[in-house]
Amino acid sequence: MKTLNKVLIGSLLSMGIASGASAYSIDDNGADQFIGANNNPLATTNNDVFGNPAEYDVFGMDVSSDVNNLYVSVYTNFDPSASTFDYGDLFISTDGWNPFGTAPYENDDYTNGEDWEYAVDVSSLSGGLADVVDISLSDGLNITSDSPTRIGQEVTVDRASILGFPTGADKAGDAGLNITTGGLTTLSFQIALSDLGLNALTPQEIGLRWSMTCANDITEGSYTVPEPGTLALLGLGLIGLGLRKRAKA
Repeated sequence: MKTLNKVLIGSLLSMGIASGASAYSIDDNGADQFIGANNNPLATTNNDVFGNPAEYDVFGMDVSSDVNNLYVSVYTNFDPSASTFDYGDLFISTDGWNPFGTAPYENDDYTNGEDWEYAVDVSSLSGGLADVVDISLSDGLNITSDSPTRIGQEVTVDRASILGFPTGADKAGDAGLNITTGGLTTLSFQIALSDLGLNALTPQEIGLRWSMTCANDITEGSYTVPEPGTLALLGLGLIGLGLRKRAKA
């Protein structure tokens, strides 16, 4: 009987993991999607993409999670091998997403809107791993200042050591990161929820942001870490009730 109970518990937990997983797409495909401010005084318009979309367009990101990890895949035409700019970092807010203004957020820049708690430092990629950075322990964010397109947008985390903290103290963990190019560029992240101070048992809205370092096109939006599968919880409750009855008997 004990063996059967263990099998049932394991099966139900597996079902809970599967049913607790959730996928969501944050699209970036037009004027009704996130654009953000452009503080470039030479810009006459504020577009979703400046220049050739075949080189800079960001299509958005797919986001999902399970009981252990957050998974993010960013899709873009951008390839730094054909540019003087590079990949930006993935920014994460663990207390929701609060852009400034209303869509398309044309006044949202680094001085307002969302305050990001974490980032995955793409430039630290080594052996398939990149640093998860606690921004509160870093030197802040790097902002576009001389881009020929969009000025005033946060693009990377500044890893310079700050007074009172040793170098590297801002590292919260390691994220899996795989980048594929050739046609469509895909940046695929796997981030432990625990490195972000999150718990899969507690549903939480998070914010996400990515762009290249010139911030030509920005994708930003929110995702909610879902509740665990209720089927597994119900099954475990029934098993517990059965064991309690047997104990009384």
